Amino acid sequence: MTRRSLTVMAMAALLLPAGVAAAGSNKPKDQKTNGEIVGVGDDRLQLKTKKGTVTVLLTQKPRIAMGETEVSASALKRGMKVTVVGKFEDSGEIVAREIRLPAPPTNPQTPMPSGHSGHAH
Repeated sequence: MTRRSLTVMAMAALLLPAGVAAAGSNKPKDQKTNGEIVGVGDDRLQLKTKKGTVTVLLTQKPRIAMGETEVSASALKRGMKVTVVGKFEDSGEIVAREIRLPAPPTNPQTPMPSGHSGHAH
């Protein structure tokens, strides 16, 4: 082999891992989509978003959370506002990885009227 051939082969060997890494980075990333549930099926939701209605697939058993608590898919109801995290398919459907529901409301504490310390006199 000539010195030139060895140089070309060495350069190709060095550049190959960079090319493989660049090709792997073209995977679609998860995206967040906010909307209101307008339909619930066994393995899918219909979500009304600012861009229109989209189908959310539940086939990959997404994590469903209400605040910090995980809940089952039966908690998903029409009219709920949710955030879906997942990948958009070429068909326009979203394969959900996570669905976030708003945390349940907490009871606000009633403030004490001014001048009262809360102690019995």
